Parts: sequence; C-alpha cells; structure tokens
Amino acid sequence: MATPSRQQLPDSGPSDLKIKDVIVHKLLLPYRSVVNFRAVTQDRGEYALLRIITDDGQEGIAESVCRPEQHGEDAKALATTIDTLFKPRLIGLDPLAHLSALEAMNGVKFCRSAKALIDVALWDLKGKILNQPVWRLLGAAKPKPVPLTWLVHGKSTREAMVAEAVSKHEERGYNSMKLKTWRRSMEDVRLVEDTRKALGDDAFLYVDGNGSYSEGEARNILARVADYGAMFIEEPCKFADPLRQAAFAPHLPVPLLGDQCLQSLDDVQLHIRLGSVGGVSIKPRRTGFTQSLKIAAVAEAAGLPVVIGTDSESRIGAMARMHFRAALPWLAPYPAETHFFDKLTDDAFAGEFNFKDGTLTPSDAPGFGAGIDQKKLETFAF
Repeated sequence: MATPSRQQLPDSGPSDLKIKDVIVHKLLLPYRSVVNFRAVTQDRGEYALLRIITDDGQEGIAESVCRPEQHGEDAKALATTIDTLFKPRLIGLDPLAHLSALEAMNGVKFCRSAKALIDVALWDLKGKILNQPVWRLLGAAKPKPVPLTWLVHGKSTREAMVAEAVSKHEERGYNSMKLKTWRRSMEDVRLVEDTRKALGDDAFLYVDGNGSYSEGEARNILARVADYGAMFIEEPCKFADPLRQAAFAPHLPVPLLGDQCLQSLDDVQLHIRLGSVGGVSIKPRRTGFTQSLKIAAVAEAAGLPVVIGTDSESRIGAMARMHFRAALPWLAPYPAETHFFDKLTDDAFAGEFNFKDGTLTPSDAPGFGAGIDQKKLETFAF
C-alpha cells in the first residue's frame, strides 16, 4: 500500500510589512478623587502611551503608568528610554516577527517597563494585522465576562473603607474587594470582618499589606482575616530574602499572594521552587504579554492560583488584561484587578468597552480592541 504523500505547504516567508515609526505620548490623566497609595497620594497619574506604526498605517497600542515612587521612572524617562534605546532597534523590523523584535530589545540590559510596553503593543499590532482579537490568537472560544476586583485604598477610616466597598458593590456591581491593610493592628481585621458582614458570604475578599507588617505581627494579627473568608494575604511583610519568605509562608492560614517579589519569570520560578508564595499576581507593566503567558503556565503547572493585578491602567490598558484573562481558562475562578479605569475621570480610549455589573468583556475587535481618541490625546498630553 502506497504511503500517502504529505501536503506541501507554501513557505510564507516574512510579511511585506515593516515597522515605520515608534511614538510615545506622555499623558496626565485625572482621578475622580484623591487616591492614597502606600508610597504616594495623587489626584492624577502619569501615563506613557506607545504606538508602534507599520508602513501601511496600522498601529499597535499599549500604555504604562509611570509612578516613580513605586516604579522608579516617570513618563518622560520611559519615553526617552524607548526613543533612544529601542526605537532604532525596531524600525524596519517585520511586525509579525515578534520574537525577533524581543531578541533585538534584549541587546539592551534591564529597562523592564520599556520592554514590557513594546511587547504588549506588538501583540495588539499582530491582532490588527491578522484581523483577529488577541483572545482568539491565544486559542480561546468566545470569552465570558470577567469579574473585576475593586481596590479599597488605605489612609482612611475603617468605616469609610467599608462604605466605599458597599458603594462600589451596589452602584457598579463589584463583588470582589481587595482591602489595603496598613494599620498593623486589629483594626485591619475588623475592616475585613465589617466588609464581609456588609457584602455577604458570596463576596470575594482579600487583603494587601504592601509590606507594612512585621513577621510577628502578620502571624499574630493579620492572619486572623482568615476567620472572615479572606482568600489571599498579599505581600504582608518586607522579607530579607526569598528563603525568609519561604520559612514564613506556611504560618499563614491563607495563601500568600506574591506581587512585588515577582518582578520577572525568574522570580516566579524561584519563589514557586521555594514554596514562598501560594498565589501569583501577574502585572503586564513589568512582564509584558509574552513573559506573562509563561508565568501563567508555570503557575498552572505548580497548581497555584493566578490573579491579574492592576497597574492603575486606563481603559486602554484594561483591554489588554481582559484578553489575557479571558483566553486562559485556568484563571477563571479568580477576579481580575482591572478596575482603575473606574477611578479615572477620563482617558484617551476609543472603541467598544463592555463594562457591566462589575464585569468586563473583551470585544471581537482586532488586537485588543483599543483605539485612540485623538482629541482626548491632545487634551491630556504634556
């Protein structure tokens, strides 16, 4: 019996497209009210908005919040890094040769935020060139609405924080709350207790210490949030090293959600190997899209939950996170922290934004489905 011949597939070769330009816009977006972060209090935020443009006029878009008190750079510094170090390496490249572009960028050491921003924009561009939403490029079926978490920031009274959680639950439909626990006292535990009573047993609650607790305080005080159904304790302490964190983590009655300690894929692999985290927070501002996919796969293999953390993104950044979250089925049990668009007065987003009852659903639009409103871009530029 003759062996059937293999079908001969044509060699597609490189695409006919080239990257023609790389542009960074610096935006100042106003908040609805003052936001108290751990390191800084702000009424507006700096954003870098990146556009990678092909010679036929298509463009990939990505944004990064720039808060030097947290990330060590402002929008001007990030824009200068991209203009001087990475733009010359990207001009003329095939936009579909994504990994080649990443390899070219790795010729420059460090610069994590710039590399991540470029990577996200290349994914958006790839979807637009192929006329497909990114969630479909990742192999997903029609995505379901993604439940979102509202962050209740600290530096306010316990009563005010509970009232904020109740308000966002009733008025905007959020059924997941991350509560900032910075007081290093039973007041933090009472905050979780009161929020649980106010929202009921079905609400998804967890806390974030932002490293404010000592190890002894975290074991003896903050751990009591488990009595009120807290799902995670995020970054309770500032540990001297990963081994110290690994020795501490088993003493918590709920999983320790790693955030600041997980700046890269290498960090995630190390902490999982040591058993120093019980959950992984992925933030595209620091690990882009390609590396974040690897992190999610490593966490899945280890049996650890994954939360898509917030980078204080506008609607433009929110859409990228929704495609990531909606495409990976093992992330489904956990809400995404993509809520900050609801703390902004406005942004430069243009397109279909499907927020309803505390959920966000990515559209069928190519790429991430985020366009730019030129008038608002000019309004918020600085």
